[in-house]
Amino acid sequence: MSVAKLTLSVSPVLIKKGKRIAQKQNNSLSALVSNFLENLEEPPAKANYEISPEIMEMYGAYRLPEGKTEDDLKFEYLFNKHVLHD
Repeated sequence: MSVAKLTLSVSPVLIKKGKRIAQKQNNSLSALVSNFLENLEEPPAKANYEISPEIMEMYGAYRLPEGKTEDDLKFEYLFNKHVLHD
């Protein structure tokens, strides 16, 4: 496989973090980035399964609370579970 050089603009903190992670995996930073890009999933062209009508009826039924993100909800759940537990 041939390789080409690539210049990326990344903060020095992320470079240090990437090098540390790569070293723990006995890898180079280039290999770490290559593996990341290689494993990115593209949306499937067509699903090989059928979605039941019952599931399709639920599609889009849930809306996030106003001003909240999925990360906010995850944080709140984990905070309540691990910090405010009884």
